[in-house]
Amino acid sequence: MKYLKLTKIFATIAMFSLIFTACKKANIATPMGDAGQTLVKLLNGGTPASIAKKPIDFVATPTRLLAVELRRDIPNETELNKTMVVTLRDDTGAVTRAGYLQMPVTWFSFQIDGGVKTGGQGGTYTVTFKPGEFSKSIYITIPNATLLNPSALYGLGFTILTADAGGKISTQRSVVVEVGAKNIYDGIYSYVSGLVTRYTAPGVPAGDALSGPLSSPPNPDVFLVTTGGNSVNFPVAGSPGQLTWSGGTSGVAGIDGLRLTVDPATNLVTVTSAGNGTLTNWVGFVNKWDPATKTFTLNFRWNPTANVREYSVILKYKAPR
Repeated sequence: MKYLKLTKIFATIAMFSLIFTACKKANIATPMGDAGQTLVKLLNGGTPASIAKKPIDFVATPTRLLAVELRRDIPNETELNKTMVVTLRDDTGAVTRAGYLQMPVTWFSFQIDGGVKTGGQGGTYTVTFKPGEFSKSIYITIPNATLLNPSALYGLGFTILTADAGGKISTQRSVVVEVGAKNIYDGIYSYVSGLVTRYTAPGVPAGDALSGPLSSPPNPDVFLVTTGGNSVNFPVAGSPGQLTWSGGTSGVAGIDGLRLTVDPATNLVTVTSAGNGTLTNWVGFVNKWDPATKTFTLNFRWNPTANVREYSVILKYKAPR
């Protein structure tokens, strides 16, 4: 009887093992979706268009940039050995929607790996993948970046339109390339140290919350934006990256158009303001750029005969803008 009971138990275990194995086989045999189809995409692209930032030096010599890389993700060797033709649009609409200026066609030229462009601005790129090829590049060359307005950002748009030979267009189909000319001083800077003082009258410090030490933190990082080969501006008060009072409580208004101009021969800095003609270098104090540490030492003042303002600060380069 015990033998019969054991036989029944083993039979039951075997039956459940068979059912479990059958279930596992059913889970493996799932649909493969697009696994057998070639996907065509722009590297780091998106839908809608993603942004690819391509800062360039503010120089009069030619600059060559990799604008976009076109890829085909192939599932097997058979698909790789096919010839495939892909077309892309020069997507001026994507540039406008992203808020950039259109790059004038006379300011740059295209070099397309295995392809041609037809039509002018807003035309079409035709790119051919030969058997064994899975990546194609589109380059642009800018002969003279000083033609660009350094305070503006330009855009070039690329969107995949078609792919033959059974290719499927990926959601990574569109890119807007941001092109901005930047000099060596352009970037995001952190406060190292400093002091700002407001006066209610000559020789009478206000002693208020806006006056006091400058450091990071609590002062947020500031932006220096290219305005010429050797000059940068701070953003206006109320904008990201603005110059701030002590403790970063608010932006410094009344000196909009605050500019640093560096003499490349001496690295000495002249501080001016388009919005306040009384702002000048603080006589007897240092204003300089240290290229080794990427640091500005700045001392300037404004309103010298009324409510005087004095600003001493050291700003150190932190990251590209």
